[in-house]
Amino acid sequence: MKISTFSEDLFGLQDFADRLEDFLLTEQNYVNGGLVVALTSKYGSGKTTFLDMWKDALQSDEEKKLKFLVVQLNAWESDYFGDPLFSIISALVECFSSTAKDTNQLVEAAKDLGWFATAITNQVVAKVSGIDVLAAGNIAEEQKEKRIRADSIIPDSFSLYQQRKSAMAELKIEINRFVSSSDQKILFLVDELDRCRPDYAISYLETIKHIFDTKGAIFILAADRDQLENSAKTEFGQNLNFEEYFRKFIHREVALPSIPTAGYSVLVSQYITFYLTKDRHCFMELGQQRREEIAELIQFLKLTLRQIQEVFRVLGHLMSTTPENQGRLLWSLGAGSLLMTILRIGEPTMYKLFSENKAERGEVAEFLKRIVGGESYAWWFAIVVTGGGVRMEKGETEEEVIQSTGFEPRHYNDLRQYRAGWGWGRANQRGLHQVSEKIEQILRWG
Repeated sequence: MKISTFSEDLFGLQDFADRLEDFLLTEQNYVNGGLVVALTSKYGSGKTTFLDMWKDALQSDEEKKLKFLVVQLNAWESDYFGDPLFSIISALVECFSSTAKDTNQLVEAAKDLGWFATAITNQVVAKVSGIDVLAAGNIAEEQKEKRIRADSIIPDSFSLYQQRKSAMAELKIEINRFVSSSDQKILFLVDELDRCRPDYAISYLETIKHIFDTKGAIFILAADRDQLENSAKTEFGQNLNFEEYFRKFIHREVALPSIPTAGYSVLVSQYITFYLTKDRHCFMELGQQRREEIAELIQFLKLTLRQIQEVFRVLGHLMSTTPENQGRLLWSLGAGSLLMTILRIGEPTMYKLFSENKAERGEVAEFLKRIVGGESYAWWFAIVVTGGGVRMEKGETEEEVIQSTGFEPRHYNDLRQYRAGWGWGRANQRGLHQVSEKIEQILRWG
């Protein structure tokens, strides 16, 4: 389910985008040079989707187009180039390619510096300049002669450093001229920085700081803050004061809003349709109560959007059945399958304990109290106990396990209904273990 416009948005982020635009236009007046804002949230929490929707809104609104020119960048896709400078310039030039703005001077300045950057390749030059240097005839010959002449004179290290420094200064001047000559603020939306190699992620930050620090440029860095901290400490050691280091590059930090409570129910409804009932027959009954159970577990475990999507992908395979069996799955087995799938993605340690019948009763009781609201943890506790998720002493009954935790017996008037929901009448049949085997089989297939 790819969402790319605010009209498809399930969480009401349009208002956040509008407030962010006003914030940027104000804040850029209070910094010297370019403005750099970190848009932070957990990995997989929807930053990419938000940037796609926001870009669409900025480019489809005539009034907003007069304020911002949007340059979208995927840092991870350019990771293998080795130097973020050229990928940023390439995206900038490409963005202006449909306008009347002359990009030749910027391209030439980038190519001049490129001779000193060993990571630049013919493919990168071609992307930046729009010219295939190997097939451009006279241009290729001219550049080849220049390189031959340069190779015949081996400069000393100091001269090489001075030449590269001069080329860098010229490029910075050209970037400043290019950006400042635009009536619009140039908004760089940088995504996937938290997926890059640590050295590349740090190089990206330093490039923005030292090369693109020019008035009129605004960088939005969408990243998981913890991942950036890991990258920095990988490069500079675990004793790095990340707060101070981060402040060197980032002027402001804004958190992407978390999923609202009502949003989980909307999302679950959408994903049930997309993964469980569209072109499929679902073995599990999907009435309102079951939908609320799914939303409740996902919400209290605070799963990211990517994790939620993976939960439903697995459930889609797990619950696929024939037309005659649609909705006929036993209710305890359905609840147990739901619980184990969500735990496999969001709480793998507890999932493993449940599947191996190694979880201690007190641990399970506290865990369920933490992840579900109200008194519904008692209902879930009965599902886990009758599904064989709690370690029991020899000869001990499920009723005794429940009473030993201090729960009121009124929650369990008759455990036979729970056992029947698993498809048996006696205790500890390892239902959760059987569910976990099916889940692992699905995951092995990718």
